[in-house]
Amino acid sequence: MTPGSRGRVLLVDDEPALLEIMAETLQEAGFAVETARDGPEALARIEAAEPEVVVADVEMGVMSGYELCRRVRASGRDAIPFLFCSGLGSPDSRVEGLQAGADDYLVKPVTSEELILKLARQVDRVRKLRDAGSAARPAAVNAATLAAIEARLSVQGTALVRLGRFEVRAILGRGSMGTVFKAWDPKLERWVAIKTVRAGAGMAEFWDGDVVRGLVSEAAMVARFNHPHVVSVHDVQDATDAAYIVMEFVDGMSLEDLLHRSRLVPAQVVPLLQALASALAAAHAVSVLHRDVKPGNVLLGRDGAIRLTDFGIASFVSAQMRRTLFGTPGYMPPESLRGKGFDPSGDLFALGAVAYRCLTGHAAFGGLTTADILMSTLKARMKPLRDECPDLPEELVAIVSGLLEPDPAKRIADAARLSGDLARMSVARGWRWTLPDPGAAAATTLPSPASDAPHAQVVDKIDSGEVLKD
Repeated sequence: MTPGSRGRVLLVDDEPALLEIMAETLQEAGFAVETARDGPEALARIEAAEPEVVVADVEMGVMSGYELCRRVRASGRDAIPFLFCSGLGSPDSRVEGLQAGADDYLVKPVTSEELILKLARQVDRVRKLRDAGSAARPAAVNAATLAAIEARLSVQGTALVRLGRFEVRAILGRGSMGTVFKAWDPKLERWVAIKTVRAGAGMAEFWDGDVVRGLVSEAAMVARFNHPHVVSVHDVQDATDAAYIVMEFVDGMSLEDLLHRSRLVPAQVVPLLQALASALAAAHAVSVLHRDVKPGNVLLGRDGAIRLTDFGIASFVSAQMRRTLFGTPGYMPPESLRGKGFDPSGDLFALGAVAYRCLTGHAAFGGLTTADILMSTLKARMKPLRDECPDLPEELVAIVSGLLEPDPAKRIADAARLSGDLARMSVARGWRWTLPDPGAAAATTLPSPASDAPHAQVVDKIDSGEVLKD
C-alpha cells in the first residue's frame, strides 16, 4: 500500500504522547498524518492545506474541540469530515459535539481498528462525493434559481427542492429583499432556515455586488458571536446577483406573531428585553449594528429560546441607496430619519419601541401611512407609557422612556449596562421568560398595528425630501 493512499488526516490533541501514538497507528495503516497541539495550530494547518479528515479531542487548553469545529464549519469547509475522539462520553457531550458540526463522536478508549475503519469510510465518502461533483456540477446559485424555488413552493405549498446540499421544503416568510425557506440538512440531520437575498426581489433598482459581499462579511462576523440570543449562522453562499444564509431553525414563532395574539406582562417583557440587550451588547462590542430591531426579527422557541436575527442586512442595503433610508417605520430612530447617521443608541431606540409595543399592545408611534408614522417619530408623538400602563414598576417605565428618548445624547446607549440592570430586576422579582401558550393568547387577539410592517421598507426620496423636514 502506498504511504498516505488511504487519506490525509489531521490529528488535534494537546497530549503529546497520545498524539504521537495515534499518528504512528494511522501512518502504519496507510494514512498521511499531520498533527496539531491546539485549535489555532489546527486552523493554520487547515488553511495551508485542507485534510480529508479532522480528528480532534474536546478538552484542549487554548481552544476547545467544539469551538475548533464551529470555526471550521463557519469558514465554509463543510465537506471536511470532522470526528471527535474524547474521554467525555456523556450524552450531553456527544450532542454538543454533533451540534457543533461534527460528523461522528468517538469515546476514548477507542480501538485502533474502530478508528481506522471510521476514518477510511469518511475518506471514501468524501472522495466519492468529490468525484460525483466533478462529473456533474450543479447549476450555479443565482437570483433566477432562488426565484424558481420560491415559485415552485408557492404553487405546491410543500415540496422537496435542492439548494446545494440542503433540501428546501417550505416557505417560512417573505420580505422586501428575498424569502426565508425551511430546509433539511441531510448531512447533519437537522432543520435549518435559509434566508435569501436577491436582486429580483424588489431590490433590482438598488442592487450592487457590494450588497452581497457585505452581507457575506456580516454573516461571517455573526457566526463568530456564538451568543445564546443570536441566531446561529451555519453557512453563507453568494453569487453576483444573489446570496443565501443558512441559519439555525428556531421552532416556535416570532415576537411579531405573538404580539398579534396578546400583549405581554412585565414578568415576560423584562427577561425578554434582557436577552435582546445582551445580544446587542455582544454585537456592539465588535462594532456590528443591527439597524432593524423589531418584533419580526425576534424569534421565540418552544424550548424558551430567544434569538435575535437579521443582523446588518438593513445596513448593507442602506449603503447602496444614496439619499434613501431603509428600515421599519416606527422603529427607526429620529436622528436616522434626519440623515444624521446611525450608532448603537439607534438599536436601543428600536428596542424601546419593541418594549412599548409588548407592554401596551400597540406601537409607540402610530399613523395610517408611512409618512404619518415617520412624522410621529420625529415629533415624539407618543402617549406616555405610564398613562397606558399605570401599574408598571417605576424602574421599568424609566428604562423604556430612557430608550425612547428622542435626543441620542440623552438616550440609554449602553446595551451591556442595560442588560445588567434588566437582569437584576428579573432576579429581584423572580421573573423568568417562558413562551406563552399561543392557544391561550389567541383568545385576546389584538389588531395588527399600522406602524409595524412585516418587513423593513425603502423610505423613498419623496419621504426623505418632504416628510423628514420637521
